[in-house]
Amino acid sequence: MIRRMKHGDEDKIRALIAKLSYEDQTYWRKQTKTLEEYLAESRKIPISEEVKGKNVIFVAEEEGVIAGLCWCTIVDRGVDKQGEIAEFYIEKKYRGKGVGKELITAAKQLFIKEKVTVAFVWTHHGNKAAIELYKNAEFKEVDQIVMAFVPANKNKT
Repeated sequence: MIRRMKHGDEDKIRALIAKLSYEDQTYWRKQTKTLEEYLAESRKIPISEEVKGKNVIFVAEEEGVIAGLCWCTIVDRGVDKQGEIAEFYIEKKYRGKGVGKELITAAKQLFIKEKVTVAFVWTHHGNKAAIELYKNAEFKEVDQIVMAFVPANKNKT
């Protein structure tokens, strides 16, 4: 069952985001943090139905367990309205069972309802399962170079 996040889901959502960050780090840098470190950091994430702008978090619930999440954002830039799947994660034991497809479908329905001009999703070249999922959901690769700036923590003493 796919539903919107509700009050009381916040800590479960934070734990999934921590797991996503833990797994994700292997795609773009050497693994430097433990899952426990990510879990500790995730406690600071301000999760609510609307943080800033239009944020919608969908959860996949299986027998009372949150099996995955799809965090959608929508920004009206004045010249267009853009959507993004900002965070997407499925617990390992629920992967390959159609949960991701259901979450992507909910996200696409939201983007259509909100009349976005374009919606984006980001993943890594090595994340073959995610790439396949997004392609099957009609997301297309675009000819863009994505560059990232990751500032070092200069406040260390």
